[in-house]
Amino acid sequence: MDVRGAFDVAWWPSILHNLKELKYPRKLFNLSRSYFSDRTASLRGNTLKIQKPVTMGCPQVSCSGPGFWDILYYSLLNLEFSHRSRAIAFADDPLVLTRGKSALEAENYTNQDLKYIENWARENKMHFNENKSNILLVTKKTSSDNRILNTYINNKHLDQVSEVK
Repeated sequence: MDVRGAFDVAWWPSILHNLKELKYPRKLFNLSRSYFSDRTASLRGNTLKIQKPVTMGCPQVSCSGPGFWDILYYSLLNLEFSHRSRAIAFADDPLVLTRGKSALEAENYTNQDLKYIENWARENKMHFNENKSNILLVTKKTSSDNRILNTYINNKHLDQVSEVK
């Protein structure tokens, strides 16, 4: 799955909430809260300077950005999925693994769990890019069970692929 804007849309209140949930040491929590306070972005030209307050995002190339992203994703990876699904992530790319006794059963569990993920994204001010998100069917069954899966995120059909990168 692809997060639209990824590190740029990391919502600071969610990160701070997760730090509290994780019982982060008070001094480190206060340091993190301070890090998110009164931040600005500046653009300077020859005769022009524009400054704008920044209220979300984690610089991907910073020392703390990936760590804050992991803290934000902690709540996604620990959602109450169906007993058939599990979520993992590498950087800003989550992957939902769902198993079923048939392709149809896996499809149903996947759609159910994608609804949980949509709700999580909405609560965390994020949006998954359905055009860059895909579904892959992995099966040992005969080709009769290798069908096109009808899975959706944001009410948009996900493309089924034969490999993922």
